[in-house]
Amino acid sequence: MQAVPRRRLAHLQRLAQHPAERRKSGQFLIEGAVLLNDALNAGLHVNEVLLERGRAGDAEKAAAERARREGAVCAEVADETLARVGASVTPPPILAVAGIPGGGVSVGRHSGEASDEHADGAVASAGEEAVASMEGAEVEGFSLVAVEIADPSNAGALLRCAEGAGASEVVFAGNCVDTWGPKVVRASAGSVFRIPPRRELDAAAFLQGLKQSGRQVIATAADRGNPYYEFSYDKEAVILMGNETHGLPEAIESCVTDWVHIPLSGSTESLNVAMAAAIICFEARRQLGSIDASSKNTPPGLAAEMSQSGSSGSLNLKNTKASEDNQQRESKTDSAENEVQLPVGDYR
Repeated sequence: MQAVPRRRLAHLQRLAQHPAERRKSGQFLIEGAVLLNDALNAGLHVNEVLLERGRAGDAEKAAAERARREGAVCAEVADETLARVGASVTPPPILAVAGIPGGGVSVGRHSGEASDEHADGAVASAGEEAVASMEGAEVEGFSLVAVEIADPSNAGALLRCAEGAGASEVVFAGNCVDTWGPKVVRASAGSVFRIPPRRELDAAAFLQGLKQSGRQVIATAADRGNPYYEFSYDKEAVILMGNETHGLPEAIESCVTDWVHIPLSGSTESLNVAMAAAIICFEARRQLGSIDASSKNTPPGLAAEMSQSGSSGSLNLKNTKASEDNQQRESKTDSAENEVQLPVGDYR
């Protein structure tokens, strides 16, 4: 058991609170045994694991040992240490530091950094994942593009939805939340590891390029265009989702090739952005044939089965903050493995 040096603790706190620190270091935080195992399964490089042995259960001990076997430096720390990091109010007893896919290299100017208290809503720009441009990359299915999404829970839910519906990729365009902040990682329930999001700083230029390349760029608006289930989606369709409060900026509307709407009953005026995305994405998936043909006999719109795609599990449209509960789930492991003694990391 060892205390985390003040300088190291300060770095972990910055990773939890500052998007700029995550971009600079190319690292982010993972909380809980379930998400740690998800990251390892996805092939992410885990650098370091901190375990509060006094609070850790079998699942946490087994996850830490697995990370150690795969090259991570593991250290046992005093209880309450992870609460000081500030990644969440009631953190699980295991915390990992992992590398952002692509290194988190910035290629654009980042503006509007949020305060420590609201760091997960901070602006992040293009190039965070250093992934090839959509225009130059081979597209194997529809894409989800989220424009100026500000809420971490919504960003995580969009990633989870995109993976579950079988999207080829997810792009966060314009002034969006940092997709590698702790809240987004938790809300994505691991989808952020399996379908790492791209970033585009100039949303209008990016989407105009897609339109000019012949891609179908689809947006939703009340009473505009056809009902979503009467529209024909191309296999390389781009589905746009706008800001939770203001929707799509006017500058983006000229990039849209097709509009659809989701018919609503009663006095409901709109849906949560993640719910709307789920409806549109799963309809695109149904039409494009990645759902069993029997689902075509279900009512129009969302296919009744909405079965698992990839590793994201069944679709859940509840507030994704509940995904933090996933950190408490883990299959039981062999008792001998659970009793492993972790080597103490050297912080010098």
